[in-house]
Amino acid sequence: MASYQLTGRVKAPTQGAVDEEHPDQPEWLQADGGGGAERVGESRKKAEYNLLQALRDRARRSSDGEIKPETKVSAAAEMWLRSVDESDKAPRTKREYRDTWDRYLASPVGSLRVRDVRVSTANRVITDIRDRVGRGAASHAKVVLSGIFSLVVRHDAMEKNPVREIESLGKKKRRKERTVNGRTISDVLGVFHTSPVAERWDLVDMVDVLSGLGCRIGELLALDWETSVDFDAGTVRFHGTVIRVTGRGLFVQDHTKSVAGMRTVRPPAWVMDILKRRHAESDSPWAFPSSTGTLRDADNTRARVRQVVAGTPFEGLHPHDFRHYVAGVLDDAGLTAREIADYLGHERISTTQEDYMERGVVGEGAGPALAERPQATKPKDKG
Repeated sequence: MASYQLTGRVKAPTQGAVDEEHPDQPEWLQADGGGGAERVGESRKKAEYNLLQALRDRARRSSDGEIKPETKVSAAAEMWLRSVDESDKAPRTKREYRDTWDRYLASPVGSLRVRDVRVSTANRVITDIRDRVGRGAASHAKVVLSGIFSLVVRHDAMEKNPVREIESLGKKKRRKERTVNGRTISDVLGVFHTSPVAERWDLVDMVDVLSGLGCRIGELLALDWETSVDFDAGTVRFHGTVIRVTGRGLFVQDHTKSVAGMRTVRPPAWVMDILKRRHAESDSPWAFPSSTGTLRDADNTRARVRQVVAGTPFEGLHPHDFRHYVAGVLDDAGLTAREIADYLGHERISTTQEDYMERGVVGEGAGPALAERPQATKPKDKG
């Protein structure tokens, strides 16, 4: 396969300067063959793109500083995180990237020089996170560290990104049995129905509804009466998720985790009955508000759930476990993978459904499959 090589130089933008061949690009982005940087690509277009990325980064060095082989990884990380903050990525993604750096990466690699981070270094750090915390955390850490070193490579401080060469994180280990399943659901709900803490923090209706909707906790807390719940049609529309961002506070992000998550479902009748009762009793615009009627924090809610199940056989229960429960019920009922994915808002399994709006009301078979409401069983006395 042919390989194209281009060279270029950084030119400060001139007021009013327009390149006739590329009128939509600043002058300092032109690949004009003047030397100072060179990039290759499998096609001329790819080579041009790689070169423009390098020149853009160089043009920013006057304000952002230059990354050199002796630059500390922490400094490179701050530059990359700042570029993420300035991007059009979702607020939650920006927060997760910074939290991942602070929590998992700053300590093991922050004080190293970028030249000292080899493939073995990156591999050791990521696999350690996987073994100590879990595959999910390791996957996020790998994305962040790879992004940082992609920037390092574009500054010519390294030739290759060491993170791209590390070993696979391995297949996700599946637990032998889910915490919440068809055999345990009644006992799980019974813990909440008999708990004063669950009643005080309005968790009883919440877990009941989660066992019928199977949605993400952030999606549930983002439901409002005006735009999310249609009692006449018997549908629930998911079109956002609750997040907290430093400096902005708690708000509803206007999209879910993925495009597939933007969905309208028809849940079982008993879920709608719970929502109707709550609507009649509520003075809040939110279906599941805080104790003061305002938007409810997902992290605090998870903490309350853990508090309720502490010391029970279901200690460590996460609201997401109800999502797995619903998936299991639908699978046992014979729904197709497509129907289950639609109801839960998982990523599409076919490119024929790129636009979620064309799916209309999805998961029509889910309501009947979940028609029988799981009953809460009172926990047995320990004595």
